Amino acid sequence: MKTQLKQKVNEENIIQYLSNRMNEREKAEFYKALERDIELKREFIKQKNLWAVSTSFGEEIKTDTGQSELFLYRLQSKKKEVSTLTRLNVRLTGFKVAAAVLFVMLLGSVYMLTQKQLANQQNEVLYSETFVPKGEKSELTLPDGTHLFINADTRVQIPSNFSADNRHLKLVGEAYFEVRHNPNSPFIVETESINIEVLGTSFDLSCYREDEFVTTMLDEGKIRFAGANNNKVNGTFLKPGETAYYHKSSGIFKIKPTNQNSNISLWKEGRLKFKDMPFHTLAKKIERLYNVEIEVDERLKYERYTGEINEETVWDVMQSFAIATPFDVESSGRKIIVKPKKNFK
Repeated sequence: MKTQLKQKVNEENIIQYLSNRMNEREKAEFYKALERDIELKREFIKQKNLWAVSTSFGEEIKTDTGQSELFLYRLQSKKKEVSTLTRLNVRLTGFKVAAAVLFVMLLGSVYMLTQKQLANQQNEVLYSETFVPKGEKSELTLPDGTHLFINADTRVQIPSNFSADNRHLKLVGEAYFEVRHNPNSPFIVETESINIEVLGTSFDLSCYREDEFVTTMLDEGKIRFAGANNNKVNGTFLKPGETAYYHKSSGIFKIKPTNQNSNISLWKEGRLKFKDMPFHTLAKKIERLYNVEIEVDERLKYERYTGEINEETVWDVMQSFAIATPFDVESSGRKIIVKPKKNFK
């Protein structure tokens, strides 16, 4: 009975938060509850993702409890305050006809202006956002049948006009796409530095904001690159078994055969494989995997490592690195501090 009551309270809290019915004090308590209860946090992430997609498409969602909740998912455009029209007391004296004509013209102008404002609001494209925090992974199926595996610390923005005939979204982070084939409607993925156009394809796209490269690994189908700041990139195709690397600051673009032991999409299985990787780059990946913050001493940033992480605890992982390289590991909450030992050269 207590478990059912707790589950019901959790569901109500999530719905209240998503529908913006919590005050600041209640939000603060809810955030603390998420940190304490990992199951609540996972359920919140799942429901938030469903909420975000349904915001655009008005679907009925069935929760794990079997209860059907019809959330009022609607994208609400920002309501502009309509200024109150001051009543005009028009005195029709010697200029009755001219005043009447002017009044009719004024009403017509107000009507046309109002209609134009309404049309602009209706045409405005708004985005619903799915965010997966560090330490978590998620999955999402779009209305056109496209399936996404979403990595940690990733944002997916879906426009309100997304449809089977207008397929595009924005990505910051990493996701593995299984795009439903539609030869008449290309699927567009927009990143902050390069766009990708596909028809029916399975591929991994990594475009974290802090990373130097946008990396695209193609498993099946065909990809065309566009919208980059390097004209040589635009129109370039990627074939299955190839991986593309786009350097964001320089615009340099390279395509290489995908290594059979590639580490790019192992994150879906909770694994992290790396080869000759500098420690500062590896630390970022560990932060996302375990939801921690790693502070690396300058003298250790460019130490290189080869190996694999397979769902060990973050403490076990850091101790393994400490054995390979003489450094000390300290922790304070979610923060991990890495410093070289005295005999480090």
